[in-house]
Amino acid sequence: MPHLHRFYSETLDADVSGVELSGEEAHHAMRVVRLRAGDEVSLFDGKGLEVIGEYEGGDKQSALVRVSRSVRHASPRVRVTLAVGGLHRDKTQEEVVRHAAELGASRICFWNADHSQRPIKYSPRWHKTAVEACKQCGRFFLPAIDMAPSLDAFMESYDGTVLMGTLAENANTAPEITVHDQLALLVG
Repeated sequence: MPHLHRFYSETLDADVSGVELSGEEAHHAMRVVRLRAGDEVSLFDGKGLEVIGEYEGGDKQSALVRVSRSVRHASPRVRVTLAVGGLHRDKTQEEVVRHAAELGASRICFWNADHSQRPIKYSPRWHKTAVEACKQCGRFFLPAIDMAPSLDAFMESYDGTVLMGTLAENANTAPEITVHDQLALLVG
């Protein structure tokens, strides 16, 4: 079976007969992947909707996909939040976003740590990186990406189970925990 190329469209609708890809997604379909008319493709909206269809063609600005079926994927049973202390390199932040999206994180929250070298600023690249990672690994849900001014602010706003690792020699043994629907992993 040939590889099924995946594309992102945040405005998908399960009841449409055709979808027009534009911008970077159209460029990716026509210039990078070099789709041919009749190739089967998958489009997802980052919120669980996937449509499968056939590439019909396009020009420099847009690519048209005729939809044959749609699937609504179930949300992950446990929503995992990755809360990461300040990283001073933009590329490192992008790698965190990439790998967290690949692993299925529902949310990525960067927080300014006491010893961060500089305050974290939101980057539009984070969203693009998350989309690329989801396309690559077959995820149907994009993680929400946000920032907290501090660890305390993150902890005050989060209402769920939190796991924190420590290297302290006097750390207690890990208690048994029960995860119902939310879990936060703290790194920093």
